[in-house]
Amino acid sequence: MALKLPITKGVKLANPIQLGLGPAGVLYATNQTGEVYSLHDTDNDGLEDMALLYCNVKDAGLRSPSGFTSRGDTIYIGTAQQIRAFLDVDKDGKADTSWVFFDGIPHSEHPYEWTNGLSFGPDNWLYAALTTDSWNAAPSPDPKGYRGAILKISPDGKKVETAATGIRSVYGLAFNQYGDLFFTDNEGGGNPTEELNRLVRNGFYGHNPAKYRVTSIVAPEHNLETEVAPSGIEFNRPDNDYGGSGGELFVAYYGPGERWARGGIGRIQVRRLADGSYAYKEFPVADIPKLSDLAFGKDGALYVANHGKADYWYNAVYENEGSIYKLVYDPSLLHVPAKNREKPSKTFSKNSVEAGKQLFAERACLGCHQVDGVTELLGPNLKDVGKRLTREEILEEILKPSERIKPSMMAVRVTKKNGQVMSGRVVGSNENLISLMLIGNSIIEIPRHEIEKTVNEKQSLMYEGLLNGLSDTEKEALLNYIFSLSGSSAP
Repeated sequence: MALKLPITKGVKLANPIQLGLGPAGVLYATNQTGEVYSLHDTDNDGLEDMALLYCNVKDAGLRSPSGFTSRGDTIYIGTAQQIRAFLDVDKDGKADTSWVFFDGIPHSEHPYEWTNGLSFGPDNWLYAALTTDSWNAAPSPDPKGYRGAILKISPDGKKVETAATGIRSVYGLAFNQYGDLFFTDNEGGGNPTEELNRLVRNGFYGHNPAKYRVTSIVAPEHNLETEVAPSGIEFNRPDNDYGGSGGELFVAYYGPGERWARGGIGRIQVRRLADGSYAYKEFPVADIPKLSDLAFGKDGALYVANHGKADYWYNAVYENEGSIYKLVYDPSLLHVPAKNREKPSKTFSKNSVEAGKQLFAERACLGCHQVDGVTELLGPNLKDVGKRLTREEILEEILKPSERIKPSMMAVRVTKKNGQVMSGRVVGSNENLISLMLIGNSIIEIPRHEIEKTVNEKQSLMYEGLLNGLSDTEKEALLNYIFSLSGSSAP
């Protein structure tokens, strides 16, 4: 049973991006614009109804508080520029003092540069994930390769080690009861699926190989299935029954960007085998749109943060969107076994699929989209796209390609000092050059000293009108072929 928190007292809480249990069992939430809130149940009815402004990271010149954890009375916030510690000395619900815990983060003004998944390990070191800079046309110098890596930082913040590299957009990190660290990563940029990974020390996880010059890739432990765009994750405590899920992993899913009805919660049975490896089984828990994070409260119930509507970069663009829900388990369901979500099926005729494959070639779709699940051209690989989007959503992507653009697929217009202008997709960059994939999938390297300016474009590199002149039967055949690429039935 999902109960929306009736937060009517204190300050307004909107568009939460982080959720976590802090000192004294108090629930905390953060907002992309900088606010950190503490949530309180003033009438003791089991539902938090008041939000207090604990701090605002903008006061320290910081942005995007997308990482949260605590140790003792101290709260640690990961931002684009640094990890900062906050302390409420007089216990009035507001931070009185703060200090820099770690500031060795390469950062620019790119809105995707986050510091996520803060988690203290059994070794008392703080682990954090820094999103990739591969889609940034103007990344900051990163000689140590921190951006696109998982870092571990000593308890005093003075030492840092690189625990893993080759990550893309890791939002959630979580340790299980055996001390193993798990993390999710998003599909795209070398990741063929939505991933659940387990940390292998110094492992390379496949994204941005040009930066790390590593060829041996640590494969995902499990391909996530409930939804797309995994965000926050948390292991339930082994002693917290919560419907028989003690020790299991819960995953929040944001869903496809700008599809406001998509999102959900997955529950994964993570079973440790005698040889130290793991077996996984995933079940959907609830369909709640645009979930940015989740956390177990002090009473053992699960809380989830619904972010609400946002722009391309997940910045809030609608006032007072989003909310927090408390999921209370119904004991009457204790003996009802978990079930995978059933999907309607439709059988495609071989002739229809073959006709769709021919149209896929004739309309030059192969020029920008591979279907092997591995190769990424100018557009995303379409293998298994039928598991991520419905027929209606895929058709809309074709008819209105600029309506919704995944930020990593956004076009960039580069103007050189000699007047030459090129548009393409950034597939790699550093302080010396930009690697730009042009239409036709050729990649050119442009030295920065030759560049006058770079501009992000909100116009898709995919042409409009690709289905012009096709009959309804031909359109159906094309969609049938696209769905056949996943080996899945059409929802």
